[in-house]
Amino acid sequence: MRYKYTKRKLDKETNNRILSVTHYPKITPKNSDIIYYTRFDDTFMRLAYTYYGDQSLWWIIARANTPFKGNTKFTPGSKIIIPTEYQDFLNEFNRLNSIVEIEDDE
Repeated sequence: MRYKYTKRKLDKETNNRILSVTHYPKITPKNSDIIYYTRFDDTFMRLAYTYYGDQSLWWIIARANTPFKGNTKFTPGSKIIIPTEYQDFLNEFNRLNSIVEIEDDE
């Protein structure tokens, strides 16, 4: 799902693939969010699978815990926010990237 709207183009001069930018919605805290303290070997993907049943939604947890610096593992005891009402974020993600897809086609 995360790469559903990512377009791939081939630069004919250099023969390199060019990927379009994927746009992500801002994730605002809600009272329903879960506060989780990480354990040894936790990752965004593992938490997404545990809480959402889909590891590809790891970016929601990463965005909720910005600044995300590319680390996929945590120090045990790190405080992480896990949004529970994430469907609105998915809808906004789809909306943002559908608009970009249409604009890129023109």
